[in-house]
Amino acid sequence: MERQREVVAVEVAGDPSPGQGTFLTLVRQTYRNRYADGTCSRPYLYEYIHRRGYDAVAIALYYEEGGEPWMSYRPGIRVPVYFRRDLTLCLRDPRDYDLIPEAVAGSLEPGDHGLAGFLARVVAEIWEEAGFALAPSAVEPLGGGFFPSHGQSSEKIHLCAARVDPASAVSPQGDGSVNEADAPPVRFRPLRDILLDCAAGRIEDPKVEVLAWRLCLHLGYLPVQGRYAVPAERPAMLEFQHFMGLAGWTSARDQDRDRTEAP
Repeated sequence: MERQREVVAVEVAGDPSPGQGTFLTLVRQTYRNRYADGTCSRPYLYEYIHRRGYDAVAIALYYEEGGEPWMSYRPGIRVPVYFRRDLTLCLRDPRDYDLIPEAVAGSLEPGDHGLAGFLARVVAEIWEEAGFALAPSAVEPLGGGFFPSHGQSSEKIHLCAARVDPASAVSPQGDGSVNEADAPPVRFRPLRDILLDCAAGRIEDPKVEVLAWRLCLHLGYLPVQGRYAVPAERPAMLEFQHFMGLAGWTSARDQDRDRTEAP
């Protein structure tokens, strides 16, 4: 296997060529609010962005060892965060962000349709970023998604989990992009340690923190106590587990069924 090269800096290499860059679309229009009495507000300008496939998925890969769950994250190269060092910030940021810990995740593509297309994208992202070959049936729901920046973007992040065997991983194939090829491989750490790092600000990707807490509920793990729930405590988690099994992308099963059964 080719040895991964260490990235020591990100540099501006010039302007994009004509027609290059179709991943994000900026919408910039004037809007107004219509009221129940038929009147309208004054017009106002609003700007926001769409991703190419609109939404994305974040995945908690996990296994259990030594009486506790271990979850994945990956060090990523993120250009906007890297160049915070050049910004005049209200609160000085002491970090350089050469790498930023983030969730195993990926954008949905325009060709991904329905639940089958969604699950196919999930297993493709797991293969590309982490090197685990999984079937769609291995994907587990972690409840409703969330909007990471709903004032600026239409994107929703859908949440999944998948149990893996660390010994079965192969070298990730990547998606062909430079930064995915140059990023260090996926790492696993105890779930409790990941949550402590989130609280301490050492992990600043909200996808990681939301996935970690949802995985605790999914597995019946109590991170503050550092143990799994005992039988007397498990009923308190059943309602959370029930709704995580119904919400989010799993509701697409009912939508697909309704379309199939429609006359």
